[in-house]
Amino acid sequence: MKNLLVMANYNTWVNAQIFEVCRKISDDQYRKDLGAFFGSIHNTLNHILLVDLLYLGRLKGEANDHIHSLKQVLYDDLDSLVTARVEIDSKLTEYVQGLSKNDLNRLVKYARMSGEVCEENVEDILLTLFNHQTHHRGQVHTMLTQSGIEKSEMPNIDLVDYLASAKA
Repeated sequence: MKNLLVMANYNTWVNAQIFEVCRKISDDQYRKDLGAFFGSIHNTLNHILLVDLLYLGRLKGEANDHIHSLKQVLYDDLDSLVTARVEIDSKLTEYVQGLSKNDLNRLVKYARMSGEVCEENVEDILLTLFNHQTHHRGQVHTMLTQSGIEKSEMPNIDLVDYLASAKA
């Protein structure tokens, strides 16, 4: 339980830092296709949010019928995306805070975007969600440096940096 709450809080902390740096580059750079899986910083950040919505919806038994593709852009501008990110981070943390040890083993049956039916426990779904975020935020970190942000201006976004800041 504790580790999942640490990851939820880390997620909120690191997303705020990433979006702060995104505000330092031009909109053209923010939207430029830099060869990452989802192309641009904007598209990658949208993808992270979209997958969070899918997984949190699955955990809560809520449909996300408005999502039709993993490449779907839910928010076209940075400000709207930031607002949605803050909201989903809050909901995710609240969800994790409300879990009991027994909840972690509860099986959740859902259909993936491909139509494949899966059944996983709550803990594994949350671990997948947090790992997915970390994977794509690493891509965003690289794209930000490709967009002209000096390495010295980039925040340290490792978990150990969050843990140190949380202790301070």
